Amino acid sequence: MSSVDPALIEEIRDSARDLLSRRDQRQRKRSASGADRAYWRQIADAGWLGMSVPEAMGGLGLGWHAMAAVIEEAGRAQLPEPLVGAGVLGATLLTTITPLPDSPLRDTLLQAACDGTRMMALAWQETEGQLEAGEAAGVFGVSATPREGAYVLNGEKRHVIADAAVDGWLVTADSEPGTLLFYLAAGTPGVTVRPHARADGTPACHLSIESAIVPAEALLSQDAVLDAVDHALDYGRLMQSAELIGVARQVLADTVVYLNTRQQFGKPLSSFQALQHRLVDAALQVELAASSLQDALTTLADAADPDVATARKVAASRVKARAARAGLDATRLAIQLHGAIGYTEECDVSLYFRSALHLAAWLGNAAAHRQRYGALADAPSPPADDTAPPSSPGEFPRDADWNGMPEADFRALLRRFFHAHYPQHLRHVPWRLHWDEIKPWYFTLSRQGWIAPSWPREHGGMALSPARQIAFIEEAERHGVARAPDQGLVMLGPILIRYGTEEQRARFLPGILSGKAVWAQGYSEPNAGSDLAALRCEAVIDGDDLIVTGQKTWSTLAQDATHMFMLVRTDKTVKKQAGISFLLVDLASPGISRRPIRTLSGHEEFCEVFFDQVRVPRANLVGELNAGWGIAKALLGFERLFSGSPKHASHALQQIFSIARQRGLLADPAFTDRLAELRMDSADLTAMYRVFADMARAGRPLPPTLSLLKIWATETHERLGALLIQIAEEYGGADMRLGYGDGDRDGNGGVQALAPYLNALAATIFSGTNEIQRNIYAKQVLGLDGA
Repeated sequence: MSSVDPALIEEIRDSARDLLSRRDQRQRKRSASGADRAYWRQIADAGWLGMSVPEAMGGLGLGWHAMAAVIEEAGRAQLPEPLVGAGVLGATLLTTITPLPDSPLRDTLLQAACDGTRMMALAWQETEGQLEAGEAAGVFGVSATPREGAYVLNGEKRHVIADAAVDGWLVTADSEPGTLLFYLAAGTPGVTVRPHARADGTPACHLSIESAIVPAEALLSQDAVLDAVDHALDYGRLMQSAELIGVARQVLADTVVYLNTRQQFGKPLSSFQALQHRLVDAALQVELAASSLQDALTTLADAADPDVATARKVAASRVKARAARAGLDATRLAIQLHGAIGYTEECDVSLYFRSALHLAAWLGNAAAHRQRYGALADAPSPPADDTAPPSSPGEFPRDADWNGMPEADFRALLRRFFHAHYPQHLRHVPWRLHWDEIKPWYFTLSRQGWIAPSWPREHGGMALSPARQIAFIEEAERHGVARAPDQGLVMLGPILIRYGTEEQRARFLPGILSGKAVWAQGYSEPNAGSDLAALRCEAVIDGDDLIVTGQKTWSTLAQDATHMFMLVRTDKTVKKQAGISFLLVDLASPGISRRPIRTLSGHEEFCEVFFDQVRVPRANLVGELNAGWGIAKALLGFERLFSGSPKHASHALQQIFSIARQRGLLADPAFTDRLAELRMDSADLTAMYRVFADMARAGRPLPPTLSLLKIWATETHERLGALLIQIAEEYGGADMRLGYGDGDRDGNGGVQALAPYLNALAATIFSGTNEIQRNIYAKQVLGLDGA
């Protein structure tokens, strides 16, 4: 993977922010006076114009992540100079083309572009809505005819940057040998500029070229010009997306400040939950765009695919579509939440709204890029099984230097093991399996010594690093390995290792590893679900015991469990979070009864557990008395990370494609447009998941922004599930498998249309409802008062 130094990127961002803050960019933008050439030189001196240009060509060679950071800050500040249009596009094209032999023009222009002595724009577009440089066949574009050691240009280019400061244009022109690229100086006889203003007030034009004579020395390239232009356009779109992200982030920040100060009905506007949630949803789109941009830049930097041009187009369209939505959603919402003042030009919101309108439309709008993405992105298909023959158990080491092993080798080992030992009929089951169904697999992992990937070796685990833990989970998901009743493994075990006593670890950890003890979680209660701190199940100290009375509900598969770790109230006189303890209970104790709960999907996945004067040894208290809240919070972040896994959305997409291919729906434009949108939602989910997974890999604490991942993952899964039900027609209302896919109608290879939607409905509630996640983000990240 390409190396990106986050500290360096932040230094570059801070430097850009400092330079931009020295002048009132908003007022400069509002004055619509065009580019300031002296300021353009100042930008160049700061290294911005050559930031993405390779060092060998006279640039800084800092790459696209650095460039994106600068342009995002330019969007936040409302820099009026056309940094993308007259900076990125021209420089990128000049670095990409194959220059003419013995011609110094390319190098001369590139150096002038980097040092700011020449401002150039790209003139390529010949019709409205054009995305590719070569797709305007039959349109009256620009032609080049050789004549007496020169070229005569005729035609028109549309939507070209035409600031008075522009020195010239890089112009594509059709000729008999193919497409040529020229440098056309401003003021060339025969060139007419027909100006118009963009939505944000910046100048553009249609270039009319009539018998304009350019010298032969003005020819820059004649080899693969269209490919080079497309390359420049796509990186321009990626940087344009960074600008849109900056626009959206700043206008949302300004709106938060406004809501925190503006009073209505005796309260700050920020205290109204409806407004809080609207802001969170707008911020979600911005963070999706930001994650998608970073993912695209990293992926393209690492790309070794021979068809990298297609990968670039797919990435650029995905990012631009998301960023356009984020920018328009955020600025439109800002107008609404500012009220009447937001609809005036004197309010800065108007600058950002107009900027978003221009950027969202230029170089292709969201609808056009969604269509391009749908046409070019690889259709999802079920992951292929390993072709390697199943290996005998003896070929799999019980112990090894897992963290020192190359990740590719580690993943390959896991795939072979799953292929050899995981029951085929249990792959990708759409419901939680009971203990009697999954325990043979649990015992297999236990015998192999792979049952506790995250635990330290001294406690019987694999001691995997965060990076290897992510790999283990991802490979299990890829193969369709069902989740066993694993609360003891992923929740209680780490808690005992961190907070428990030596006696508690010796007493409880071996049973978790062997499967002799099956643990359930006892957190939620009636009227204390997402508001976990409101729990009332009480534990009263009685000598060396605690006497527990109360009820727990929504405990996953607690009917199969032998033990429960639970939160109990041990002090009613203090703040509710401060009077909670963490307790371990043997479910065979007298006074305990259980009632399974049948879900919408028809499965008894949950259980409520009743405690009537249950006596529990005080030695089963983990941590100090009344210190349970801190222990519980330590579990929630990692749980939300994996509730945000894209595996469910990816599997639902595979099922949708299975049905769509069979029914011929991929020829229906309305369906394919909706499908393209959901595919992009799923791809952006994957990008956001990688951001947080990388944090976990690095061992960094997961921030409260993780709430957005949980929201988007579950709601994307729900939207996909709804589409699956829709295209399944009558089967969408039947709890049975369809005969699509790799199996027959009654086999495991078919599609169960109801399961994804029903599972997604449940996921929006568990681990803190999505509404609670929005509250968390509104308060802890956006800083809305009263949230």
